Amino acid sequence: LNHFVEDDEERPQIYALQFIQSPSYPNIDIMLTSAHDSVYLWTIENNNEESSSESPNARQKKFLSLSSIQFSHLDDASQTYQFGGPRNPENELYVFDASYSESNDLLAAALSDGTCRVLSLAASNVDEDESIQREQCVLSLPPGYFGGRGGHLTAVEWDSSGTRLATCIASGRVILWYLQNVGTGNSISLRPSVVSILDGGSGRQVFGAKYCCGKNEDLLLTWGIEGKVSVWDSYSVGEVMSPICTLISHTEYPIFALDVTQTGAKQSIAVGGGKEGGLFLGVPAYLYDI
Repeated sequence: LNHFVEDDEERPQIYALQFIQSPSYPNIDIMLTSAHDSVYLWTIENNNEESSSESPNARQKKFLSLSSIQFSHLDDASQTYQFGGPRNPENELYVFDASYSESNDLLAAALSDGTCRVLSLAASNVDEDESIQREQCVLSLPPGYFGGRGGHLTAVEWDSSGTRLATCIASGRVILWYLQNVGTGNSISLRPSVVSILDGGSGRQVFGAKYCCGKNEDLLLTWGIEGKVSVWDSYSVGEVMSPICTLISHTEYPIFALDVTQTGAKQSIAVGGGKEGGLFLGVPAYLYDI
């Protein structure tokens, strides 16, 4: 799947990929990806054409472009600071992560300007290949809060209810949000509020967060460049300066990926890391029971 038109264009980095099913697109399997300042939706279909595979039972899939959602700088620059820095002097907008919630049919996108944009995937009549944008609300903090430690978002994660959202910041902090619908009838709007700020104190990047453990997902796991997996109370309130515990600590390399699976009452996590510069070769993946 190419996210660029011409071969000589700058090849984009793909920070988000998720397989989803949305009520806005019934009976369609969708793959969500991100590149540059956009999120892309692809349909997944069986390829009924004759296969060149030696195995007659091989099942092939084809991916067709469904729609794209392009983000732009906010009109009111006083509401959020555009975090450029030496690596992005022109303040170009990038999607660093995207997460879809099936519970509310909402998409959250973590952007390089320090904001999290929450959008609805509700279907609308648009021409084929037209970029669409259905913004519901913008989650952002005052620019002075970040100080000199940077404020672009590195990751975003929903809980299973679709009412709680965790955003990870380059400064090493994680912000916990609560989103609720307010109003009645046709005047319902989505209202976000900050519930807690989790501050590891290191000022180094957090690469992701994951709600887990129990029906109410009482815990939140975070991981990042320090090679640690930290365990937090997902229902924390106010500013929290340290986690409940450090589950994993491998400071010789960052942890880039983590996922949780549950079988009955048992939950397990898989953790993968890599060396500085993104070299994964030779670095093991770990499995843990929690």
